[in-house]
Amino acid sequence: MKARWVEAVERAPWALAGIASLGATLLVPGALALLAPPEWLDAAVALGDRRLALALLALFAIGTAGFRLSFRRRHSAEDDLDADLGRGASVEANGAGRTRAAGEALAPGEARSYLR
Repeated sequence: MKARWVEAVERAPWALAGIASLGATLLVPGALALLAPPEWLDAAVALGDRRLALALLALFAIGTAGFRLSFRRRHSAEDDLDADLGRGASVEANGAGRTRAAGEALAPGEARSYLR
């Protein structure tokens, strides 16, 4: 059983992608301001406010699309088995739950070899 917040995230993957992209958009300029050489900072200032804002907007948009693709949920074989669980044959019908007759004993080596 999944937690409620996990189900909410699966229903709204764009919201999670937007939050992740916002974090990356804030992290990249901060790291650039702290770690870039002064020549890069001078070049960024020379670009002007409009181009810097457009670059931040592009970083946010590309990041949102990238995170949305990475958060895409893929269906697994286990999901298919879970979906088909109610439609399968019952235990009694396929013989998996039958008890062994008194004369039908298992060989000593194979009695519980799966427990080792």
